Amino acid sequence: MKLQRFENPEVFLKSVQKYLIKNEAENNLPLGILNGLIAGEYSDWKPYLAFIERNGKVELISLCTPSHPAIFSYHDPPPADEILELCLEDLMDFLGDMFTGVSGNKNLAVRLSDIWTKKTRGRAEQHTAMRIYKLEEVIPPRDTVGSIRPIEKKDRRLMMDWFEGFYREAGEESPDPARVRKQVDLYLGGELKTRGLMIWEKSGIPVSMAGYVGPTPNGIRIGAVYTPPEQRKKGYASAVTAGLSQQLLDMGFKFCFLFTDLSNPTSNHIYQQIGYKPVCDVDRYDFKKS
Repeated sequence: MKLQRFENPEVFLKSVQKYLIKNEAENNLPLGILNGLIAGEYSDWKPYLAFIERNGKVELISLCTPSHPAIFSYHDPPPADEILELCLEDLMDFLGDMFTGVSGNKNLAVRLSDIWTKKTRGRAEQHTAMRIYKLEEVIPPRDTVGSIRPIEKKDRRLMMDWFEGFYREAGEESPDPARVRKQVDLYLGGELKTRGLMIWEKSGIPVSMAGYVGPTPNGIRIGAVYTPPEQRKKGYASAVTAGLSQQLLDMGFKFCFLFTDLSNPTSNHIYQQIGYKPVCDVDRYDFKKS
């Protein structure tokens, strides 16, 4: 059993892509982040990139862009504890206090958090329970008044307000203004094949948004779906997500992915209505030292 660390994300992706695309939907997040790293994103801190192999076969992949939680490749059931222990020890050694938690498929994430708490006598708190969905064919929603269009520079101020609302609803009490500005500007300046943000308009007034980012060899991830409270329950989120998903399929992607919060039954329902099918559950645990 051997752990290998990498500094160059492009070299790392070449080493692990074949393994990751065996479960492309389940591994869409690490694949997308690696493509982002190669494009120069997540550059605030040196990333952690590693895999563990046994007898020449990859057993588990982990990556981390501080100060986000470490992300693990899909593995269900989890691999042997000795593999998880080796990976956790190396993450702690590399990241130190910037090792803030883990994210992975449900059974793997809980096992990692259990091992970490026993090792450190710290506390692991579940931050989110998510579900990955995959779409290969859009089921058009019922007629919703309005139309879809890409974000424009004139939308920048409104999008900053909406992203702040999006982050607050994701559990951030005080979203970092610099992070909000950076996200909006990345969407405004993104290459259409890798990143974009669409707006649903009614009578010329923006009422909902949905973005895409994180391309994988065959797919891309939908994210940043947000409708301001006063415009909800009118079908706008379904309309903008369905419209964007169809545009991405038309661009040549074979499928689209998205993550939903399992505590929000409404979003899980509407995505299934437009053709998204559940793939696996993903949990995030935050680590708190004693």
